Amino acid sequence: MSSQVRLTCVGTGDAFGSGGRLNSCYHLAAAGQQVLLDCGCSSLIGLHRFRLDPVDVDAVIISHLHGDHFGGLPFLFLEGKFVSQRQRPLTLIGPPGLEKQVELALEALYPGAIGKGVDFPLQYLTLDPETPIYIGQMKICCCRVVHGSSAQVYALRIEVAGKSLCYTGDTEWTDNLPELVAGADLLIAECFAYDEPIPSHLDYQTLNQRYDELGCRRMVLTHLGPEMLARQAEVAFEILHDGDLLEL
Repeated sequence: MSSQVRLTCVGTGDAFGSGGRLNSCYHLAAAGQQVLLDCGCSSLIGLHRFRLDPVDVDAVIISHLHGDHFGGLPFLFLEGKFVSQRQRPLTLIGPPGLEKQVELALEALYPGAIGKGVDFPLQYLTLDPETPIYIGQMKICCCRVVHGSSAQVYALRIEVAGKSLCYTGDTEWTDNLPELVAGADLLIAECFAYDEPIPSHLDYQTLNQRYDELGCRRMVLTHLGPEMLARQAEVAFEILHDGDLLEL
């Protein structure tokens, strides 16, 4: 019997495409729903590559407003309007300012292409650490993390079908993480660096040393930079690759 919760790694790369990996995007299917966790610039390519129909996506949850995490939304809109002629509603969930940034990106990349807007119902919801969001049977929680100069950067926790999945997005170590991650069945942790902590990102040695604090049942690593890619054989945790399928 197949698992109730299926996660397809559409894109597991960093902002620079290190190792030829696609930008961050994870396809979560559970309880009759399909949701993307982040939607980087290459996400539409990845969805097609791994035979996931964009029109079946019910919602997209954006961790923060960097192009390798939200820059695929304009392409998703164009595909829905001009290719699949999408009619199903789409919900976009993310930091404050998501709607404005998507509109700016659309106009910058394809001036006037959307015209009067898309032809499918579109709803924006704002992440708030104090208030969970419910989409169908999914409960979405978040906490603020530390990445660059923005205060609106979030790690995510999704609870559905009796399982819990957490995703760090991009962040350096912050004490907010253990509270969000505690008891999770799976943690997708970004791990850009190997043994030299750098601002804005997690590194392998920090995650290895503090793994017990996180309190999750399983941790997998993603968003690897060049040093991490070169030292994969030295890593004790699972490393994600584009196209990987995880079942919970």
